[in-house]
Amino acid sequence: MLDIDTGEQITALYKMSQIKGGKKIEKFSTTDISRALKFHKWYVNRYKEGLYTEILPMKKVYNPKEKKIEYKWEL
Repeated sequence: MLDIDTGEQITALYKMSQIKGGKKIEKFSTTDISRALKFHKWYVNRYKEGLYTEILPMKKVYNPKEKKIEYKWEL
């Protein structure tokens, strides 16, 4: 995934979820867009219903106390 502000390539997490009865049930998650699209195509062909897709970019967080850089999925 390409970041609009900086123009650099960033990693993203693609999560496929089903919403049923007001609850979100996670079905699949990956960092590869082609695998996510293939899973969604397979799921729709098998169950005849779609999935909710979330795209979460990875965020770089600097911890000044420990002087370390951590990577977290941005919500």
